[in-house]
Amino acid sequence: MQALAKRIKVSMLISQIQKTIPSTIIVPEEILKFIDWIEEKGDLFELEDGVLIGSPPSGNDEDTLIEISAERDSSAWWCFDSDLAKPSEINERVYIFARTGADGSAAAFWLDDDGTQKIVHIGSGSGSTMMCVLAEEPIDFLRLLAIGYEEICWNEEYAKPPRNADEKNLDFKKWFASEFGVSIPSQGTQIVSEPAEMWDLDSQDSFCRWLSKFNEGEY
Repeated sequence: MQALAKRIKVSMLISQIQKTIPSTIIVPEEILKFIDWIEEKGDLFELEDGVLIGSPPSGNDEDTLIEISAERDSSAWWCFDSDLAKPSEINERVYIFARTGADGSAAAFWLDDDGTQKIVHIGSGSGSTMMCVLAEEPIDFLRLLAIGYEEICWNEEYAKPPRNADEKNLDFKKWFASEFGVSIPSQGTQIVSEPAEMWDLDSQDSFCRWLSKFNEGEY
C-alpha cells in the first residue's frame, strides 16, 4: 500500500468510484454492498492526493488482502503499453477497482466483445502473471475472496484449498452468509476453472485472448 496520509471516519469511496468509472460500466449491486460493509466495518484510508483505499476488517494476519479504490486511467497500466491499444477504448471497457496482491496485481470490471460485463484479473507482470476472467457474475468474485487465500493473485494456488481456511476471513464470511446466503467453495478452481496467464495465445479465456491481441507481435 502507498504511504498513508490519515485515517478518516466518513467514507466517500463509492462516490469516488462512481465519479471516475466510465458510463459504459456499472458497479454491480453486490460490489456496492461489499464496499458499504467495508466502509462500515473495515479500514478506510485517504492518501495525500485524496484517493481513498478501503479494505475489509481483519482479525487474522492471514486474512485475504483486497484493497478497493478508484482508478482514474486504466489505459495507463503496463499491459496496455502497445501501439495497438487505444486509450479511449481501454478506458471505456476496463475499470480497475481493486488491488489483489502486494505485488501490484489488480481486479477490474471489463466489457467483453459482446458488451457483457465481467470481473477480471490483471497480474502485475513483475509478480503474478495471471490474466483471466475471475468471475462471470459479481457474487462469484465475493465467493472467491471468501475462500481464504492470503492473496487471490496467485493462480497456482487455486487448485487446492488454502491452509487453515476455517480460521480466515471470519468477519467477511459471517457478513457474506447473512447478506447473500450462498455457498463458499473450498478452492479457487471451483470458480476459475482455468486461470490463464499473460499472453497465452492458446487460452480459451476471453480476457486473456483480448489482451493478447495488443502484443501478438511480441509473444
